[in-house]
Amino acid sequence: MNLAADFFYDEVRDGFYIPGMMKRAWGAEYRVLTEIDRICKKYAITYHISAGTLLGAVREGNFIPWDDDIDIIMLRDSFSRFQEVVSKELPSEMTFFYGDQEADYSDFLPVVGVGEMRFREKVLEEFCEFPYPVGVDVFVLDDLAKDPEKEAQRKEKLDALFDLIDRVEKGKESEEALQKGLASIEELLHKKLNTSGKLLPELYRVFHEICQEFNGEGEEVAYLPFQLYHPNTCFPKKAFLGTKELPFCGTSFPVPEEYDTVLRVIYGEYRVPAKAGGEHNYPYFKKYEERLRKDLQDKWFFDYTFQEKDLERPRVENFREIAMQFLDSFVLKEEELEKVFSERKYEAVLSALPFLQERAVMLGNAIEERKGEGTESVHLLESFCEALFQLHSSLTEVLAYWDTSEEKENELEEKIEQSEKNLKQSTIVENSKEQLEGLRALLQNLRATLEKEMRRQVVFLPHSAKHFASIRPLIDALREREDMEVKLMPIPYFDRMGDGSLSEMHYEGENFPKEYPITDYRSYNFLAELPDCIVMNSPYDAFNPVWSVDPFFYSEKLKQYTNKLVYIPWFVTDEIDPQAEEDGKAFYNMRYYVTVPGIFHADYTIVQSEGMRAAYLEKISRFLEGKEDLEEKAGNTNRIQKEEALLTRKEVLEQMEKKILGAGSCLLGEKEGQGTKEVIAIMKQILFEKE
Repeated sequence: MNLAADFFYDEVRDGFYIPGMMKRAWGAEYRVLTEIDRICKKYAITYHISAGTLLGAVREGNFIPWDDDIDIIMLRDSFSRFQEVVSKELPSEMTFFYGDQEADYSDFLPVVGVGEMRFREKVLEEFCEFPYPVGVDVFVLDDLAKDPEKEAQRKEKLDALFDLIDRVEKGKESEEALQKGLASIEELLHKKLNTSGKLLPELYRVFHEICQEFNGEGEEVAYLPFQLYHPNTCFPKKAFLGTKELPFCGTSFPVPEEYDTVLRVIYGEYRVPAKAGGEHNYPYFKKYEERLRKDLQDKWFFDYTFQEKDLERPRVENFREIAMQFLDSFVLKEEELEKVFSERKYEAVLSALPFLQERAVMLGNAIEERKGEGTESVHLLESFCEALFQLHSSLTEVLAYWDTSEEKENELEEKIEQSEKNLKQSTIVENSKEQLEGLRALLQNLRATLEKEMRRQVVFLPHSAKHFASIRPLIDALREREDMEVKLMPIPYFDRMGDGSLSEMHYEGENFPKEYPITDYRSYNFLAELPDCIVMNSPYDAFNPVWSVDPFFYSEKLKQYTNKLVYIPWFVTDEIDPQAEEDGKAFYNMRYYVTVPGIFHADYTIVQSEGMRAAYLEKISRFLEGKEDLEEKAGNTNRIQKEEALLTRKEVLEQMEKKILGAGSCLLGEKEGQGTKEVIAIMKQILFEKE
C-alpha cells in the first residue's frame, strides 16, 4: 500500500467534512482493491473501477468526499473466471462472499473483503486500524435480450423472485403464505426449486441464473438487480471492451475506455460536483458500530458522553488580574479616604495609610520578582509609598495641633497664638488634601503602566502547519496591538491506533512561517503564566479515533489555565441545513466535530456563520435528546425523571447558545458578515469583556 499517514486525518474537501474513521474505511477498502487488482492482473481478468470510485478517479484521482465504499464492475464472462481463482488467491484475512463460494452468504452483490469485526493487532495493522467489516462490491453485468418482449418476460421473473427474497429475509411470512409464494414462482419459472437446504441461497442462485439467460447475444448490458427499478441504467457493451488506466489514491487502476459514457448513464452531468445527498445508510459501517458498541459496553471508547461537569468553569486568576485587583482596591480605598477626609475624620485617614503602604510594597515585590528590577510600575509604586508617607506626616502634624491644650496667662497672647495655629493648620490640611488628590493621579498613571507592562496574553495552540491559515489573520491583528502579547505555540500530536492507544508523535513547529516567533511548548509554564486566553484548533480530546493532540492540551485541562478558552475550527464547510435531505451526510458527520468535549469545555466557539451556529445547536440538541432516549429505552427513567432530564437538556442548550458564536472564519477572508474582520472583532470583544 502507498497511502501516506496524513491520508487518514480528518479533511474538508469540496465543502464536506471527511472524518478520520471514514478515511480508515477508505484505506481498508483500498487494501482490498489492491488485492483484487493483483489477482486480476495475474490471470488477465478484465475489471474496471466503477460508480463513485470511477467518478473519483476521473474527477480528482481520489475518493469522492461523501462516498463510503469502493465499487468495481465486470462483464459476466470475466466474473466467471474471477470466481474460479479468487478464493485460492486471497490472503487468509479476506473472503470472497458469493452464494456459490460462501454457503452462508446470500445477496445479489458479490463482495471481496473481511467479514468480521476485529480488534486483533495484526489484522488492524493490515487494514489501516479499521475495526469493522470491509469489502469491495463487485457489480456483474449481464446482456439484455435483443427482443424487448423476452426482456420483459425475464423482468417479470426477476421481479417475482426479488419480492419473494425480500419477504423471506424479513421473516414475516407464515408457512402457508411462503409455500404459496414458492408454488407461484415455480409455475412462473416452469421449474422445481431445490428446497431441501436453506431457501435463500437457492433463491439467489436461481436469480443469478436467470440474469445470465441472454448472455452472448445482447449489445447492451446492465446490473440487473438494480436495472429492475432503474430501467435506464443500461450501458452499451462496447463501453467495457477497452481499458485504460487512471490514477486513484496514488496508484493507477483500470477504467472503461469509454468511461464518459458509463458515468453519464449513472450520473448525467458528472463533472460538476453535486451535494453529498441524504444520509440513508451512510456510513455503511454505522450498523457495525452500533453492534460493537453494544458488545463492548463499558470498553467502548470511540464516543464522547456529555457530563454536567464539562460545563463547569473554574475561576482562574492570573498575575495581571491579581495586580489589577490590588490596584482596584487602592482606588476604592483612595476614594473612601477622600470622603472621610472631607468629613474631617483625619484619624481614620491616618490609620488606613499603613495598610495601603503594606499592600503597595507587597505588589511591588511581586512585580519585581516576576518582571525583574527597574520596571516603571515598581518605580510608580515606590512613588506611591513615598506619597503615603508624606500624607501620613502631614496628617500627624494636623492632629498634633488639634491635641494642643496648654493654657496661656495672657489672653491676648493666647488669641494671637491660636490664630497662628489655625492658619498653619489650615495650610497643612490643604496640603494634605492635595497630597491625597495626588494619590489619585499616581494610581491612574500606575494603571496605564500596568496595562502596558502586563499585556493580555493570548496563546494559540495549532497542531498542524496546514491549519495555520484559520488563525493567521487573527494573530496578525492581535500582534499589532501594544496591549497584547501573542504566543504561537505549535503542539505535538499523535497517531491513534485502532485500539485507542497513541503511537507515533508528530511536531510541525519548524513548518510554520519563519516570520512568526514560535514559543516552545516544553518551556512554557501554563500554571505560572495562566494566560488571559487560550485559542485551540482541536476540540476532540480523546475522541478522534485516528489522531490526538498531546493529552496535556486536551480542552478539559486547558480550561484550568485560563478564564477564556476559545475554539476556532481549522476548517469551513458548505452551509448545512439539518432539515434538508441533501445535507444528510454532512449533518451526520457533524457528530465527529460538534458533539466532542472541546465544544462543551470552551468558553466560546467561533463558527463560520449564524447558519452553521444553528446547525451546531441542532446537532447538540439531538445528541442530548438521544441520550434521553437511550435511558428511556433502558427503563431507567420514569416520567418525572424524564421531565428533569428535559429541563437539564434545556439548560445545557441555553448555555451552549451563549458559548457558540456565528461570527465567521478567517478562512473566508474578507467576506462580508462572516470573514476575517468579524472574527477579529468578536475576539477583541471576548478579550476585553468584563468578567
